Amino acid sequence: MAKGNIRRMEIEPAQNGGHTVTHHFKETARHSAKHGMMPGYSEPESHVFGPGDGHAMLAHIANHLSIPEGDIGGEKAEEDAEHDEGAE
Repeated sequence: MAKGNIRRMEIEPAQNGGHTVTHHFKETARHSAKHGMMPGYSEPESHVFGPGDGHAMLAHIANHLSIPEGDIGGEKAEEDAEHDEGAE
């Protein structure tokens, strides 16, 4: 499903200690031979991230919301530095 079709996202704790991210999509028009144009429905998509997948989960959410990666007010550089210090 295309990024622009997301109506809302839900983030919930998962049984594995991580989180489940569920995407709910906007209705898109579809053609029916019998009824003409009708609203279409797409099942929500769920993605499960493990307890150590916080960065992957946030990148996934940012990607679907079209939030660009980058240094916004120096926060990214600070977060990267903190993450690098913890890895030593």
